[in-house]
Amino acid sequence: MISEIAKILLGFLKLTPRYLIALVAIACILLFGPDDLLHKIGVYQVVQDYRFCFGLTFVAALVLVLVILAVNAINSLKKWRRIIQRLQRLTEEEKQILRYYIGQQTRSSYLRIDDGVVNGLVAAAIISPAAQIGSLVGGVAHNITDIAWDYLNRFPDLLKGDTNTYRTDKRDSGRW
Repeated sequence: MISEIAKILLGFLKLTPRYLIALVAIACILLFGPDDLLHKIGVYQVVQDYRFCFGLTFVAALVLVLVILAVNAINSLKKWRRIIQRLQRLTEEEKQILRYYIGQQTRSSYLRIDDGVVNGLVAAAIISPAAQIGSLVGGVAHNITDIAWDYLNRFPDLLKGDTNTYRTDKRDSGRW
């Protein structure tokens, strides 16, 4: 009996947020819905007999949804802070890559995937590969992330450095 309850509880904890939200909504209707509605759908007596179960389901699912939302918000804030801090410590090579995006006002650039500087920017979530296929010479399309795009457009001085060149691995490259 106890092991079956534990299995049910563990299964409940593994539910995705959309199912938890559905459980909250259903339990909310059953707990707080008008008696007329409950009579019409034929669940009035079940709700009265097992009200504590619906109440427990409502509270538990609501708490789990709130915890998931809080964790996601905290993780997003941490990611934003990590990217902003990284943008404030760019190397000259990284600045050259990012100057292309801001100087050309484009969200995409072709960069070689075997380049350590490019992979460092990808690992820092500043840019991300936008395609699986590219050329060995011209690279693969990489998009700048929204956080980096907004921040660098707001603070373009972060891209000032030893040179004024930008870098893209397309056939043509130029000055910023």
